[in-house]
Amino acid sequence: MTEKREKIMELTNSLLDAEKAFTELVFGVVPEDARKHINNARREQLLALRSLLDARIATLEEEKEGEAKEVNIEE
Repeated sequence: MTEKREKIMELTNSLLDAEKAFTELVFGVVPEDARKHINNARREQLLALRSLLDARIATLEEEKEGEAKEVNIEE
């Protein structure tokens, strides 16, 4: 795995760990109204992560298609 990919994986894991720790800490002491906002923020954070993953998947698919096209051209 490349260094860049390793850093992305570390960041992803850190975000997930932070989200879990924050949730466990905060939900025991905050009012219901604040929990709703926190849940909305958590959702947005996960949607952002999904966007990053979708972009990476699209890049991989484009690279794969490009490789296949190169093979066809050479033949």
